[in-house]
Amino acid sequence: MNCSGCGFEVQSGFAFCPHCGTKQPSACPGCGFPCAPDFAYCPKCGTLVAAAAKGGGQAAVRTDSTAVPTSSSSPPLVLTPEAQHAFRPPSDKIDSEANRRTITVLFADLSGFTAMSERLDPEIMQTLQNELFAELTAAVQSFGGFVDKFIGDALLALFGAPAAHEDDPERAVRAALDMIIRSARLSERAKAYAGSPLLLHVGINTGHVVAGGLGVGVAKSYSVTGDTVNTAQRLQSMAPPGEVLVGPLTYRLTRHAFAYDSLGEVSLKGKMGSVLVHRLKGPLETPRAARGLDTLGLDAPLIGRDAELARVIGSLDRACGGAAQLVRLVGEAGIGKTRLVSEFVARIGEEDRFAGVAIRQAVCSPLGERGRRC
Repeated sequence: MNCSGCGFEVQSGFAFCPHCGTKQPSACPGCGFPCAPDFAYCPKCGTLVAAAAKGGGQAAVRTDSTAVPTSSSSPPLVLTPEAQHAFRPPSDKIDSEANRRTITVLFADLSGFTAMSERLDPEIMQTLQNELFAELTAAVQSFGGFVDKFIGDALLALFGAPAAHEDDPERAVRAALDMIIRSARLSERAKAYAGSPLLLHVGINTGHVVAGGLGVGVAKSYSVTGDTVNTAQRLQSMAPPGEVLVGPLTYRLTRHAFAYDSLGEVSLKGKMGSVLVHRLKGPLETPRAARGLDTLGLDAPLIGRDAELARVIGSLDRACGGAAQLVRLVGEAGIGKTRLVSEFVARIGEEDRFAGVAIRQAVCSPLGERGRRC
């Protein structure tokens, strides 16, 4: 075990570091989890650590339950152990080395949390928060995101760190829509307790951050820092209940799949200048291409691919004559494979000899869903 203060290797059973004198975490008598010296209870199983350390006897275990049934006709709101474990992945599977990267940050916050806290018993409020966090976490993780932390009634999620995907901004927006749906379902189940609808307001922003281990000693964990995070939080604060606001880069990277209303250049609290803000309306019925001139509303003739185009059209000719054909198109990223296929499909529609040809295009979703376009 390494010292939480200086990193010096400390032998098992040592209460203090022989190198710097820092008091070392003590093992929980209930589950063995290493607890910081100032911990009164084990954060993993709830065992009373302080009493065991002082008295040397068997530690008392907290017996209060997180299930607070407020109505005999309704099931209690309980955060399952699986959901608790899913909040953060194992620390040994995360690279704590600091590195610069482009990610999408999502902030989600419960509207009216302060007023709700005034009306509800603290134990019921905590249970409701845990149930909400379980739903939000499930939404984030279903789209490949990472829950960084919970701050009061807010959640900070990362898309692109520690694991990156080619469509992280789109994943973040889809996760936000899923969060709103899940919170609405929870609101319906808990309306007898909450007294008011559970509405989220969400801010999403894409940009550069520094990701890696943040903090000191046992409190050190994987997180990100940078102005991208601050802007996402400001967007979340500005968003009305039940709505999602996105920053300029998130908008540009997702406008092919979602409809937005422009709110124009907006001055955000504590930031210099202004930021172009868009309000999410929902998914487009027919998503457009994510790359190429089509995304900009432009067009240009295909140049320098006559030989390749002639080969695929020749293969279709032979297929129409009864000879089965299989064409494999391989090339480096950005070389124009998608454009060649689009041109090929367009030529088929223009030539009378292919009037009876039916076209079926299959696509593979990065989210693991199967799709088909006709």
